[in-house]
Formats: sequence, structure tokens, C-alpha cells
Amino acid sequence: MTRLASLLEQPTRTRRKLERRVRKRHVRLLEMWLLLRALPFVGNQFVCPCCGFRLRAFSAGGASLKSRSSGYCPRCSSKARHRRIWLFLAERTNLFSVPLQLLEVSPHYSFSRRWIRTRNLSFLGAGLSEGPSIGLQMDLTAAPLRSKTFDAILCVHVLEEIPDDKTAMHELFRMVKPGGWVLVSVPTRMDQETYEDPSISTPKDRRRAFGEEAHVRIYGQDLIQRLEDCGFRVEVDLAADVDPASKERYGLRDDENIFLCSKP
Repeated sequence: MTRLASLLEQPTRTRRKLERRVRKRHVRLLEMWLLLRALPFVGNQFVCPCCGFRLRAFSAGGASLKSRSSGYCPRCSSKARHRRIWLFLAERTNLFSVPLQLLEVSPHYSFSRRWIRTRNLSFLGAGLSEGPSIGLQMDLTAAPLRSKTFDAILCVHVLEEIPDDKTAMHELFRMVKPGGWVLVSVPTRMDQETYEDPSISTPKDRRRAFGEEAHVRIYGQDLIQRLEDCGFRVEVDLAADVDPASKERYGLRDDENIFLCSKP
């Protein structure tokens, strides 16, 4: 885990204490529970690339013993999007090959449990709420972190919940080093423009319009331009281009597109 105080714009004693957010006891108990949950799913039909677990089926989630196509890995709780991103990171980025300062915004445990143990990474997880992977509580639209700090940033299914996503994107650009990259993943429909309506504000109406209660938009093909307007160079890796054998083997979906944003 990276030393948080050196990354903050104005370090304080309280902020330095955030380095100890990952409580070892909490993580040990969580790992024990995940291991027990995984036992009924052992098999050879599928593989989770995030943890290497070989399984007969993906889980419906929680403590359920029911299976679900492209569901959760019972061992690490990865969703289809995390397995897709893991394969992309391994094949298309330098995340596993060189020393990097890595920030994950709203970190998912299936990722962070590995980043903490990956020797070439100095990792910080940051998000709005507390959690076993959160080293810093922050709002992405006003990140208290120094500019040009991180070699790589992961922002997975976060921007669709932020009303002022333009400011959040600019913050991502500010925090990443020149030559670094930001991986963005959000719900997208590449056959249309972004759909958003600030007047849709109740959880019920948001679920109906955007798919989930916390979402404020569904991104479209213009997401590329939004990211480029912040200064990024954007490459899109479409889920539709993933080979069918990989989709089947790793339990992937057809709608998880990846936007790799590099900073000149």
C-alpha cells in the first residue's frame, strides 16, 4: 500500500491515519468466508482470471448456492466486467510488468485483494465510503491528491453515478502522470448518444431510466469525445470484438466496453 501522506495535497495527521484503513482482521474474515462460499462451485467448466479459481458455474451472488450465467466468481466476487478488464489489463497494458503507482477509484475487492499483493504496484484505493480496500475517502470531483501522481488509474463503473462527470474526468486527467493511462469502464450503448436528464432524480425514476437507482446517465458513443475534451487520447476496446471462446471460458458479457485513456 502506497504511503498516503506523500500523495495528499495538504497532508494532516488525520489523513495519514487513513493509510491503516485496510484492517487485516476484516480481510482475513472476508477471505475465509469467500473460500467457504467457493467450495460448492469447484469445477473445470470456467476460470476466473482475477483469482485463478476454476469453477463449475458462476454464482448468483451473496450466500446463494444458485448459479447464474456470467455471474459472480464465488471465490473473489468478481463480476463479468472485472474479469473482462483483468484480461485486458494483462494483454494490453504494463500493469503487471513494471513498477507503477496505481489508484483505483471505488475499488472492487476482486481487484484490490490482488493489487495489494502485486510487488510491482504501489496501490491506493479511494472512494466515498469506508471499506476493506479504501485507503482514502474522497469525492472524485474534488480529489485531495497531488497532480501528476499516478502511473495508472482504474475508474470502473463510477462516472455514471456522478452528476458533474466533466469535473471528475478532469480530475482523472490531473492526477495521472504524462505518459500514464486511465482505464474507464461505464455502462454504454455505442449505437446512440449519452442519455441523461437532471430532472430524473428519484431512485425509482433513475432505475427506470438508467438501469440502477444510483445512475444518472447511460453513456453513448460521445463518451470518447468527452474524454478527449479533457486532454486524453482514447482507445476503445469493444466487448463485441472479444472472441466467443474467451467469453464462454471466463463468463464475459457482450456490453462491457473498455476506454483506455492515455495522457500525452
